[in-house]
Amino acid sequence: MASEEDDALVWITDNAPFVVVTDPLNGSRNIDASIPTGTIFGIYNRLTEIDNLPTEEKALLNSLQSGNRLIAAGYVLYSSATILCTTFGFGAHAFTLDHSTGDFVLTHPNIKIPHRGQIYSINDARYFDWPEGLRTLMYGGVAMNPRDHLRLVYEANPLSFVAEQASGKGSDGKNRILSIQPVKLHQRLPLFLGSPEDIEELESYGDVQQTVNPGYDV
Repeated sequence: MASEEDDALVWITDNAPFVVVTDPLNGSRNIDASIPTGTIFGIYNRLTEIDNLPTEEKALLNSLQSGNRLIAAGYVLYSSATILCTTFGFGAHAFTLDHSTGDFVLTHPNIKIPHRGQIYSINDARYFDWPEGLRTLMYGGVAMNPRDHLRLVYEANPLSFVAEQASGKGSDGKNRILSIQPVKLHQRLPLFLGSPEDIEELESYGDVQQTVNPGYDV
């Protein structure tokens, strides 16, 4: 198991079939402002072919699998309702917590992202830092962070897997997220998620990744 909150990996047992990567409390800075937070997770098969390696080495290699090897992923949104959105590689589905029974009830089966959207989500207050390409896209179904801010292993890969299973796309502005091979656990990169035609248009602009340090803490 690898957690965004810890530098050290946890090797739970030698014969377990799965590897879990997780951001246990995404958006924790938002708690004081009562803004929704969430949990993000991804699940891989254990790489049995490296079982003979030392524990620390095989734990790292298992956790650095590329996103196209994910077998399941999802997130839990903690807001006015508690919603679990997950995929096992056969579509994306969302479940809402029924507090009276403690059960998660299927409320959004087989989610499909439209080919084109009518909204975009980005921090407009930092528009002066945006690369030239981002100034063009002011519409459509895209959520984006153009900075090297999202962690590939813990955030970008699981969310991109969910997006693709809902007929959407995940990109770093140039490449498909799930095709990127992680080289370190806390590797960061830009993330663009959303409607496939909107993502393709965004990538066509070329200059959409913010590489210049904005001069303030992020």
